[in-house]
Amino acid sequence: MGLYALAYMYRNRLRIHAAQEILAGLGIAVAVALVSATLIANSSVAGSAREVVHTVIGPASLQVRSRGPEGFDESLLPQIEHLPGVRQAAPLLEETATLVAANGRRVAVYLAGADLGLATLDGLAHTIPRQSLSADGISLSVTTAKALGLASRITAGEPSLSLLLRGRAFPRHVSAVLGREAAGALSGARVAVIPLADLQRLAGQRGRISRVLVETKPGAGAAVRKALTSLTGGRLTVAGSDQDLALLHQALGPSDQASSLFAAISALLGFLFAFNAMLLTAPEHRQTIADLRVDGTRRGAIVQMVLFQALCLGLVASALGLLAGYGLAVGLFHQSTGYLSQVFTLGSSTVVGAEPMLIALACGLLATCLGASTPLLDLRRGRASDAIYDDDSAPGNQLSGRTHKRLTTAALALLLAASALFALVPSAALAACILLALATMLAVPMALAVVMRVTGLLGERYQRLTLVPVALTGLRATTLRSMALAATGAVALFGSMSLGGARADLLRGIGQVAGRFSSAAQLWVISPLDNQATVSFQPGSQIARVAALRSVRSVAAYQGSFFDWGGRRPWIIARPADARTSVLDGQILQGDASLVDERLREGGWIVLSKQIATEHHLHVGGPVSLPTPTGMVDFRLAATNTNFGWPTGVIFMNTADYARAFGTSALTALGVSLLPGTNVNQAKAAIEHRLGPGSGLEVITAHTRAARIEASGGEGLSQLSEIARLLLAATIVAMVAALGSSIWQQRISLASLRVEGTRPSQLRRLLLLEALVMLSAGCLTGALAGVYGQLIIDGYLKHVTGFPVASLVTAGRPFEIFALVVIAVLALAAVPGWIASRVPPTLAFGEE
Repeated sequence: MGLYALAYMYRNRLRIHAAQEILAGLGIAVAVALVSATLIANSSVAGSAREVVHTVIGPASLQVRSRGPEGFDESLLPQIEHLPGVRQAAPLLEETATLVAANGRRVAVYLAGADLGLATLDGLAHTIPRQSLSADGISLSVTTAKALGLASRITAGEPSLSLLLRGRAFPRHVSAVLGREAAGALSGARVAVIPLADLQRLAGQRGRISRVLVETKPGAGAAVRKALTSLTGGRLTVAGSDQDLALLHQALGPSDQASSLFAAISALLGFLFAFNAMLLTAPEHRQTIADLRVDGTRRGAIVQMVLFQALCLGLVASALGLLAGYGLAVGLFHQSTGYLSQVFTLGSSTVVGAEPMLIALACGLLATCLGASTPLLDLRRGRASDAIYDDDSAPGNQLSGRTHKRLTTAALALLLAASALFALVPSAALAACILLALATMLAVPMALAVVMRVTGLLGERYQRLTLVPVALTGLRATTLRSMALAATGAVALFGSMSLGGARADLLRGIGQVAGRFSSAAQLWVISPLDNQATVSFQPGSQIARVAALRSVRSVAAYQGSFFDWGGRRPWIIARPADARTSVLDGQILQGDASLVDERLREGGWIVLSKQIATEHHLHVGGPVSLPTPTGMVDFRLAATNTNFGWPTGVIFMNTADYARAFGTSALTALGVSLLPGTNVNQAKAAIEHRLGPGSGLEVITAHTRAARIEASGGEGLSQLSEIARLLLAATIVAMVAALGSSIWQQRISLASLRVEGTRPSQLRRLLLLEALVMLSAGCLTGALAGVYGQLIIDGYLKHVTGFPVASLVTAGRPFEIFALVVIAVLALAAVPGWIASRVPPTLAFGEE
């Protein structure tokens, strides 16, 4: 066929079946939006961070950085600058601090101490305001200023802030607010900048720096790297200047694995949504194909027509889906990165790459073409041109008993394959879920037949249910359409149950760990907003002042930090030898749990996350060498555990070992135990008063700390929550579209019933009963399969990503979601049902 003929035939179809095409297009658009939103949001964090890191490092290709929080002597800088092949070197001192505005708002920031050398290296010397590095001032990114409720333009010297740093509070005036025109991508991160000398003085780090960025001359990179390694003597890290990107990629790995699994399942479900939406149009396409064949149209021309119409519909619907997906990614799916901001400098913008958009577009087009191509099976040789008109049911809707059996057999085979794959290879959860989703869809004809049989028995038992036989007759006459609608519900409920349930299990697991972690003391003294207790402060007299209070039984000193080991940035948790270690209860994966406490108290032993031990080929009881600021320090591995919700893993040791290995006496938390009968809130107020307003520390209860840790861990999984919610919403929209399309296609049969005297109110009850049977079959199948899918995803999250996952709990969740979806769909579909029930009887005598 020529292009004009193809366009004419499609225009003619739109004139007759416009509502049906619109509803099918809505199903496709929902699917594409779901796929594109998850993929865009999943890749956005790393893309935004890449912009920030490249703004900081500029043309530098190498860096020398400290392995611990205390930095290293800046006297090393001139030696680095004079190495052959070094063009320029810039020092940097980095701290995590809290800023408090006069309005009471506070925000944790990455605080950089820099000089003009760094601005020159980055190429920002000509764009940042001259006063940015003025003494006694602090420059804020526009994102930080907004978080504090400050204007983007300020008067010199105003407003003033309180800088909480290393256990002390310092007043600072804001010298500049840096927008994108001044600081590039840094404007989108929560950062603050002050002069290097000022930060060294305020932090008690005189003469110390955290790292040196090195720009090399062309071709000298390898030689300079070798010279830097020799110069630092193995006590500092020499790496590429963009090392943070690799570390961030690894840190995002477990949550990305979880989000990617959820996104991939959502993509599959979206694909099946679109496929089922097109399957609803199959009966009319089969009739059109039969009419064309009777008129003598060649097979090749029919294939052209079907694919042309599918491409037109797929392109328009997919384009709308991409726009909706972008809006969702920027708004609803915008991933919170607060849980990583203490360790990495991250941007806040949504970076949209071409790859997610192309994948989503391809999924939409492929599903549309596959769904539209099913009627082409009527073109196979040996099949009569008008064979569909020989069926007893509505033309094009027949599904033979033989096909029923084949679909049921295939569903059982896929279920067994998914079970075997999950049992043998837990990391293959995605493949297992794909098989399970396909099995769910193929099991729908069997489930629909069972539900119809049960409904028929009820109709026979209760004679007053006069509409039941009529509804069942209508469903049997439109088997293919009914199956497509039920399959949409089954696939959607499978996704909602499995993804939502697994997310709930994961959050409960993190909550259990957070509760145990914080229960070691009733009150905690930490740096503000430092959930993980890794921001250092000098002990000074705080311990003695707190311990002197009458309500205090004991005060324990804790230490901790993040440090780079291989391709990871794990969280070190150093606890006193006599501290309660119930935090490890239920988290030990390898090793004798009864010996862990004793070995940690003994010293020289550590506990690692299983993923770290596996990566470094370590075994329980064997040696472990950690690269610390004092050199390589040897330990023995007491056990392996989960990652406690921190994606790069954790390391447990006692404080004596930490102080020796990392060469520091700085603390990161004080755990305060109270005497029996003490009022916790009163004790908290007494400690705050004793520390005084200039301490730069905060006092929180164990409950508050547990809630913060749980919320922080949940931030990295925020996309999972949004995916689960969007999937449930997509379920309802896709099913309303499918049900609306199904109702619209019944107008002629409804008109025939009106000719026979059936009232509109009876037609509405009939449509309601038919919809209820179809939805029940699909949603019950999906809910039951979803519980099994939840079990598979739980196993993946625990054994592959290392997250602490609570045991599977479903309670009444399958039935709650089932009821929610069925009620919502029936309520929304009542509008097209009401319209269809008032179809004019004369339509039964004419052609549609």
